[in-house]
Amino acid sequence: MASNEKHQVQTTGHTWDGDLAEYNNPLPQWWVWVFYATVVFAVVYWVLYPAWPMGGSYTQGVLDYSKRAKLQEATSEATLREQYPERFDALNKIAEMSPAAIAKDEDLMNFVNSSGKVLFGDNCSACHGAGGQGVVGHYPNLADSDWLYGGTHSDIRQTLINGRNGYMPAHEDKLSDQEIEAVATYVGDLAGEDWAQDPQKIEQGEEIFHGDQAACYACHGQDAKGNQTLGAPNLTDAIWFYGGEKETVIETLVQGRQGEMPAWQDRLSESEIKILTAYVHALGGGQ
Repeated sequence: MASNEKHQVQTTGHTWDGDLAEYNNPLPQWWVWVFYATVVFAVVYWVLYPAWPMGGSYTQGVLDYSKRAKLQEATSEATLREQYPERFDALNKIAEMSPAAIAKDEDLMNFVNSSGKVLFGDNCSACHGAGGQGVVGHYPNLADSDWLYGGTHSDIRQTLINGRNGYMPAHEDKLSDQEIEAVATYVGDLAGEDWAQDPQKIEQGEEIFHGDQAACYACHGQDAKGNQTLGAPNLTDAIWFYGGEKETVIETLVQGRQGEMPAWQDRLSESEIKILTAYVHALGGGQ
């Protein structure tokens, strides 16, 4: 009897509904020691390494360890020269050359294509896609020959440095629904769209396009071939940023459009901007 009581499972003494008891099973000894070890490890880590945020800073740790400092050390001029002499020489050449001149150097372009792919993937692909194909209605295709702000090396470099702010005003307060449909039909006819075949609407839309009421010509030009200084697209080439369906063109006229390309001059070095300029130009659509 005494032996059975000795091996009986202990309880906390709490009982519910007469027979529902709470067991008091101790944790396995190894589990307890592992838990204590993790606590000790955490305390030691807090002391040795950066750990706790403190306003705009953080605790440095007695080892003063910094991943950023390690990265800067790994990419320092001395390290590059010693461990990556070819990369060091290429970057030195790029620093002294224009993107257009870089594009003419076959060896440098091999370096640009490898380094530029990494830079593009880290900084540009989230919007423009891994291959620069863009997203219709959101981000332009960088691999075709249609450029809103120009596709020369100089134009691309300026876009990277300063960014771009595109704006197409809404016309819902300037034109009636019938007039908006007429302008859309005229623009669709310029691009050769099948849905734009009403001669009367085309004639009316042309008059509005070139008139002072809508003044579309002021940005897109008398020939509707756009203005790269303003980022106004060519309306005659059937390349549509937001889509060329009748409903989409009407929506653009009614609501207007607005887009922004951020500036990268404070995020990338001059050499990185040159590399990206040459890389984007070489994607297939550079002028």
